[in-house]
Amino acid sequence: MKLLSSLYVRLAIAILVLFTLLGTTLLYISIQSSERYALETTQQINREIAKHAVKEMSLIENGQVQQAALKDLAKHVMMINPIVEVYLLSPSGEILSHDLPTDTVHLNRVDMQPVRNFIANQTLPIFGDDPRNPAQKQVFSVSAILENGELSGYLYTILNGRQFSDIKTALDDSHNLRIGSIGIVGSILIAGLVGLLLFMVTTRRLRRLNSAVREYRNNSFQSYGLKAPLKKQVDEIDELSGAIFAMTERIENQFNALQESDNTRRELIANVSHDLRTPLTSLQGYLETLLVKKDTLNQEQRDEFISIAHKQSRNLGNLVNELFELVKLETSDLRLNWEEFSLVELIQDLMHDYELQASKAQIKLELETNTRNPLVFADIGLVHRALENLLQNAIRHSSLRDMVTFRIHDTDEGVRVEVADTGEGIAAHEIPHIFKRFYQPESERNQTGNGLGLAIVKKIVELHHSEISVTSILHKGSQVAFNLPTSLPEKHPDPLAFHSTSA
Repeated sequence: MKLLSSLYVRLAIAILVLFTLLGTTLLYISIQSSERYALETTQQINREIAKHAVKEMSLIENGQVQQAALKDLAKHVMMINPIVEVYLLSPSGEILSHDLPTDTVHLNRVDMQPVRNFIANQTLPIFGDDPRNPAQKQVFSVSAILENGELSGYLYTILNGRQFSDIKTALDDSHNLRIGSIGIVGSILIAGLVGLLLFMVTTRRLRRLNSAVREYRNNSFQSYGLKAPLKKQVDEIDELSGAIFAMTERIENQFNALQESDNTRRELIANVSHDLRTPLTSLQGYLETLLVKKDTLNQEQRDEFISIAHKQSRNLGNLVNELFELVKLETSDLRLNWEEFSLVELIQDLMHDYELQASKAQIKLELETNTRNPLVFADIGLVHRALENLLQNAIRHSSLRDMVTFRIHDTDEGVRVEVADTGEGIAAHEIPHIFKRFYQPESERNQTGNGLGLAIVKKIVELHHSEISVTSILHKGSQVAFNLPTSLPEKHPDPLAFHSTSA
């Protein structure tokens, strides 16, 4: 049974059975059609034999059979063609006379329908009754016998009589017939072997692919033996190979993503533990100091300790909130609330909210746009959060008389938003890392901030099917930019199917 599990073996058995049935059918049809063709040829050649005989001899006179004439006719016919048998029929088909041994004739009458069909010139061959062999039909020739213009009988000649049957039986075992049969059977066998060879060549690629997939499974799903698909797919097997290769690539990418996610999770836990421990330790230290030394501290010292503890608790709260926000943004089932809104109005509202903070730091806020009121299609809450993080980051890295500028302009991909500042800038080697969780440039390691703001911005931009870019020159400022769509992305055709998760 294990042998039958092989695709090639099953295909081989199928093709052998198919060719056997096909060969048997072809051999049978060839023999039958050849024999029928021979009979049609015989009947066509001898079609007029009965008619000519009736013209030459008077076989019925005054309603009486002329036995001598019939005997003479049979003798001449059999001398010319010994397989022809002659019968004289009545108008109703009864056998009136013949020149054959009486005990060899087993019918008293013949069916007249084939006779009528023959006289009506219907398509040959036409088979009629054989009086000497009732179980077998034979080709014949027939002609009406008229006396004084009236039908008095028929001359009915069997063209392949008993002698023909005896000769045919003897020839069934002839050398030529065996050679022909062997030729047909041999041709079928050769065709079967060629078919098996073709199946072997065709299934060889499937066997190789199966072997590669088996090795892929046994090697912990590493793509050993699996090759990249052809640039131009030739047939379904190439298409299957390409699909399997694409599947294995996707599995490996997902496996690598899971590994990276696991490493990120470990790193996140380590970073969270460190970043939570710092404000918690500070908060705990000042609160314990207040409890232990409350009687020895003056009011000013107590207020200072309480202010520091409050600041640390606020930092701790911000850190926890941003962690929850980032985790929510990275959830696989997150759905955006897509809607159309004015980007200019959103930025103007945001600048108004931070105008006082910027004025205290003597930082100027500006908006530049080449369109009057560009509309974008996005999650307004998430876009507001991203721009707010970028504005806070720009203000934090700017100093007196610096400027933070929002720029909006149209592109082929939608509307491009840029947040630029003239602050301290970012070192070139730090730019690739600033969007990582908890990453802080060397210049602000001792400042406030937890390194999650830009990571949140990057995730929000990715959720809007865009990419974020950063350019910066140290001590001269930085520029962060990304695109927003002006219509609903094709991946999300139904805006009613989404709900806001940004609140």
